[in-house]
Amino acid sequence: MTIFSLKYYLMALCALLSGFLPISTAVLGAGELILITEDYPPLNFVADSKLQGPSVDIVKAIQMQLGDGNEIKVYPWARGYHLLETTRNTALFSTTRTESREYLFKWVGPLAEKKIGLFARKGSAAKPNSLDEAKAFMIGVQRGGVGMQYLGERGLENFDDSTTPLAILKKLMAGRVDLWFARNATVAGNTKILGIDADEIELVLELENTHMYIAFNGDTPDATVAEWQSAYDSLVKEGKVAEILARYGLEGLYPTLP
Repeated sequence: MTIFSLKYYLMALCALLSGFLPISTAVLGAGELILITEDYPPLNFVADSKLQGPSVDIVKAIQMQLGDGNEIKVYPWARGYHLLETTRNTALFSTTRTESREYLFKWVGPLAEKKIGLFARKGSAAKPNSLDEAKAFMIGVQRGGVGMQYLGERGLENFDDSTTPLAILKKLMAGRVDLWFARNATVAGNTKILGIDADEIELVLELENTHMYIAFNGDTPDATVAEWQSAYDSLVKEGKVAEILARYGLEGLYPTLP
């Protein structure tokens, strides 16, 4: 092998190996972000081969304000979360902001509010003020889901379990269960499927309240995060965030903070 052929061999080998390297901040241009979401209806999802949902529309509206043309990639949650943890200039949405994650990432939002609790049909007599009072009613839960664990750990056993949230909603509407352990997003998505007015189901006992955000890798420049937050705040003031959620029939997910 001549010195020239060796040179070109090494160049080709380097080019080949570079295709297998993980995403690195070294190859990111100025202002370039890795924007990631997952298939997580009703906030962000793929339907008819198209990425959509209120969180997607809000992020795109922010991008438009900032002149950001980076593509939103759809990855499984585990892969997206790994990149968020390990790669500078990475943003992942919709991400629940929790105490354990608070100082791992930088946050822009909130995009939506996630309430967990007991829901009932509007006008129902099932309106417990505590979990102890809820023991007097039959509660619909998803079989093997977090509801069974959450309520069971607190001494409740009055369950009627179903395989899907949709099945529980049907039982609730038919009066076969009194209450439904669910998230507001789950309620909104399933009432829409059944063609039920979301106002027909009301939260009667709130158990937890969390918010969904755009999470940025902790090494992302503060200036970038501040620009995104400022653009988001502008959308809120203009009523665009409320308008986007309303377009999907998800007004109940509008974020409220103290």
